[in-house]
Amino acid sequence: MKNRTGIKNQVLYVVLSCSIITLLIAGGIALYGMMKIKSDAVNIGMEIGSSAARNSSESLKEVSLASLQGLVHERSKQINSFFDRLAWEVTIMANEMNTILKRPQDYPARSVPVPDAANAGRNVPQLQYRAGADRAALAYEVGLTAHLQDIQVRFFDNDPTIGSNYVASVNGFNITVDAASDRRVDESNVPVANDYFAPYYNANGEIAGVVGEGKFLTDVSAVVNRTKMGRTGFAFVMNNKTGQILFSPREDGDLAVDSDDNIENNASLFDADDPELVAAARMMSEGEKGVRLVNIDDKPFYLAFTPLNNENWSFGVAIEEAEVSSSANISREEIERSTDQFVDTLNDSIKLMIVAIAAAFLATIVLTSFAGRRVADEMTKPILELSDGVREIASGNLDKKLDIHTGNEIEHLAVCFNAMTDELRTYMSNLTKVTAERERIATELNVATNIQESMLPHEFPPFPEKKEFALYATMQAAKEVGGDFYDFYLLDENHLIVTIADVSGKGVPAALFMVISKTILKNFAQTMGGSDDLAPLVSCSNDQLCQGNDASMFVTAFIGMLELSTGRFCYVNAGHNPPLVYRAATGKFEYMAVKRNFVMGGMDGLTYKGQEMTLAPGDRLFMYTDGVTEALNEDAELYGEERLINALNSADAEHLTLQELLMAVRRSLDEHVQTAAQSDDITMLALAYNGALNSVEGDAGATGEREA
Repeated sequence: MKNRTGIKNQVLYVVLSCSIITLLIAGGIALYGMMKIKSDAVNIGMEIGSSAARNSSESLKEVSLASLQGLVHERSKQINSFFDRLAWEVTIMANEMNTILKRPQDYPARSVPVPDAANAGRNVPQLQYRAGADRAALAYEVGLTAHLQDIQVRFFDNDPTIGSNYVASVNGFNITVDAASDRRVDESNVPVANDYFAPYYNANGEIAGVVGEGKFLTDVSAVVNRTKMGRTGFAFVMNNKTGQILFSPREDGDLAVDSDDNIENNASLFDADDPELVAAARMMSEGEKGVRLVNIDDKPFYLAFTPLNNENWSFGVAIEEAEVSSSANISREEIERSTDQFVDTLNDSIKLMIVAIAAAFLATIVLTSFAGRRVADEMTKPILELSDGVREIASGNLDKKLDIHTGNEIEHLAVCFNAMTDELRTYMSNLTKVTAERERIATELNVATNIQESMLPHEFPPFPEKKEFALYATMQAAKEVGGDFYDFYLLDENHLIVTIADVSGKGVPAALFMVISKTILKNFAQTMGGSDDLAPLVSCSNDQLCQGNDASMFVTAFIGMLELSTGRFCYVNAGHNPPLVYRAATGKFEYMAVKRNFVMGGMDGLTYKGQEMTLAPGDRLFMYTDGVTEALNEDAELYGEERLINALNSADAEHLTLQELLMAVRRSLDEHVQTAAQSDDITMLALAYNGALNSVEGDAGATGEREA
């Protein structure tokens, strides 16, 4: 105890001595510093005020000009979107015609009405021939081209700014959609020039004709008229070739437009009196953008401009220079007044501060000498209590509470120690709960994995008594449960259904949707009643999946039906990866030609297209999900369809069982992926056709028995 008291006294004497000496020195320095600061602060305040006034004026001006440029940019985007839609619609029509002419076998002939005065005022397609055209020779091409009329009418009905759209063949006919059927009864009429057009090509890559569309420019005029800034700002559109004003709210002056909408009567900015305005017009004509100070109608204006992307036009907004500068001048005067007030206040504050500091120094010296001993006692006592309490907590007594009330950092430290013990108890309790919860979730996921695996056929060969075919399939989920699935089952003794599918997403949601999709497909298939057309099956399943699909999930699927007695294979591809077929006659795999069908679950009321082919004895099918072709290695490089077909063709499929064939593909996939994590479910299914029963007894081992 004596040692502790001695330390306390020594600390007390040192603190008191240092405090008195420090206060005396600091007081002298502070008094000198305050006098110096007083002089410097006044000078600096004046300089800062003057500089702030100048900078504020320039900043406000820059902000106004930036707002002007922003307005020009925003309004030009609106006008550009108008022409972008025009280009997009024409491109859609051209692409559709390219598709029709490249695959004419997919498009049965359709008819188009000829112009009829009874259709006046109605948006209908109208077929016209060039004078002297051989209509009989053009009948086939007209029947193909007629497929575009649905898109033409839809565009026309959905966009009130369209004047007309058309498709015109180089062979002498055109199909036009507008409301002028009564003015097209003369067959010598041809479509007038439109705002935008594009060619389309036949299967040989030659130009077969053009598609085009014309629009009214009322939307552009509306954007110009409603673009305003302040009291004097207005917008306009200029023709970059001629410098003439195309759209403007001004009725007279340099930027006026003709009241009768006769553009040829509008003056050209290239001939303006102000050289700065002419220079700005030249910059606009060269497709530049920026801001310039020009004279419009003998008044200084700031002019901001930018090019319009799809036309050789430029968009500009002008505002009087006086309006831009007025707010800056007001701000500068206000800052100067505030600076004068600041200097006066600063002088008064510094005087009061000097007096207060001197009084505080004297009071501190007196109080320190009387309060020093008491402070030393108050500081050492809680430290000893804290030390004893911490020692007990360290021994493992987490229920120990430190009861220290000093009102300073020592009390805060005691509170922290108490909080630490509470958090340790809570942490230990929560850790136990979290560990139990994780074990429960892991157990449930393991059960879900087992359930999903049990839902997929996993016994091979699945039908040992059936020698006409062989099957083998694998599925490896990216997570505990996945969205891929495969299925196969016999509808009767002569028909085998095979399915492979991929649900959007991963994890538990995809697994649930996978169960629904698999069940619906199988239920509808078993109620087909012997039909060999799978398209209605897929359509009905799609409608069922769309019902109550609030999560907007979808599934890609390939569904096929093999007739065992003939090798006839009917199939429907619903947005899935194209399978590969191995022909025993050539000994090579190749990708199957599949028609485009939409995914299932994305939109109801769809009609799906079925296809069919014939498998010869020894032929094989390889089906897969995109987890195979989209597998990534460490360099984010896709496995791809080319690697897949190369792996199959180099595997010597003729001498491999289906299981060995899938293992060969898996080895190729692993060599590509190496140590990269699996990003998607990987599912593969192989089917071998051995021929009808009476033709496979002698060679079943070559194609089917090895899988068995």
